[in-house]
Amino acid sequence: MAGYILSILGIVVAGVFIDIIIPSGTISKYIKSIYAIFVLAVIVTPIIKLFNDNRGFDLQYQEYEINQNLINYIQTNKIEAMENNILLDLEDEGLSNIDIIINYSIDNNELSINSCTINLENLVISSDKQHINKYEIIKQIVRENTNLTDEEMIFYE
Repeated sequence: MAGYILSILGIVVAGVFIDIIIPSGTISKYIKSIYAIFVLAVIVTPIIKLFNDNRGFDLQYQEYEINQNLINYIQTNKIEAMENNILLDLEDEGLSNIDIIINYSIDNNELSINSCTINLENLVISSDKQHINKYEIIKQIVRENTNLTDEEMIFYE
């Protein structure tokens, strides 16, 4: 209660200083209006607190569990999308019927790609791309999509 009385007293003293400092004119009206709103806010704030009794302002924080199944589902979809992007990029380069398997792990909800298995048993190379280095093209595309090194790519024929 003493703080409330001191704040009202402080507002009154501030009002006297504002009256002395501000010259008369059109701006004076606006400043006095803003001051009146400020005084009203200082007077009404404790009354609102008295009637409100802090209801509605207490936020209840709840603990949320991480849905591990959802995270695994999302991470698996990311891997499948990477595999599909690699296959599409390889088809654009004239290489098709390649089986790509990205080996990954999820630790502390973080996805890490460990290696990539590339099966070339059924590889079909388009006729206009017969004289290309298929390994370099495949390695480059896998590198671009997964950030794996050449040593982390395993080829089967």
